[in-house]
Amino acid sequence: MPEPVITGVPDTAFMVAAWRAQESERPDAIFRDPFAARLASERGRVIAERLQANRMGPWQVTVRTVVIDALIRAAVERGVGTVLNLGAGLDARPYRLSWPASLRWIEVDFPQTIAWKEEILRDDRASCRVERIALDLADRPARRRLLEDVSASSPATLVLTEGVVPYLTNDAVGELADDLLQMRGVSWIVEYVSPEAARFRKKLPFMRHMRAAPFLFEPADWFGFFAAHGWRTTQEKYLSIEGRRLGRPAPLAGWLRALLRIQRALGNRDGFGKSIGYLVLAPSKEQV
Repeated sequence: MPEPVITGVPDTAFMVAAWRAQESERPDAIFRDPFAARLASERGRVIAERLQANRMGPWQVTVRTVVIDALIRAAVERGVGTVLNLGAGLDARPYRLSWPASLRWIEVDFPQTIAWKEEILRDDRASCRVERIALDLADRPARRRLLEDVSASSPATLVLTEGVVPYLTNDAVGELADDLLQMRGVSWIVEYVSPEAARFRKKLPFMRHMRAAPFLFEPADWFGFFAAHGWRTTQEKYLSIEGRRLGRPAPLAGWLRALLRIQRALGNRDGFGKSIGYLVLAPSKEQV
């Protein structure tokens, strides 16, 4: 078996930045990130090149980028004053998008990722206030201290975990959900993968490259899982549906398209349409 392209979760940040750079170079790009290529560097370019057979990965990153941009904008317009990006990777939203100068944007990630980002963006200027914190999110005591500090200084915080939760175990996600629930005025953008999509994903050839960064979060009932931890869904954005709206439909293989047509004929109207997305959660009424 060949050596995997991804040697650990930090590599995925470079992979995602490279895919954002690829999208930005397209004449029909649905977003442009002028910082992505620099952040991805040769490391990200090589990873993306070796994974070029995986068309779904770049598509998902492209569509989710636009979806999350819109979700954050809506939250800021509603009065959120702090964005807490946990597992921020090489995201450049504070730089490539225009935000109120008063917005506080906090990025948290592994020390090596934060150090790299600081170096690459040292001469660039964000449109809002940016703070970076080097922290392993698996360190729960340190994570709790961070969340307590942010909550104490921010009456309304939007937490973003873009591409983070899938790499955590069910227990770890439950602990994170419990910790975030203690913050005041909190809402949370989190990735949704249906149980069917999670099972199907395991069978993809691409997964052999992810052995060092496996997807671990697989609750039997995604919505029930978060409801049990005190969260309710307030917004749902599914990548297949949004991709079609944006003129960027999912690059599904012919056999999969045929299978989905059969499923629809048998009465499964959602099919692939609601299999992967990003949802906004808020504390349940009982928790407010």
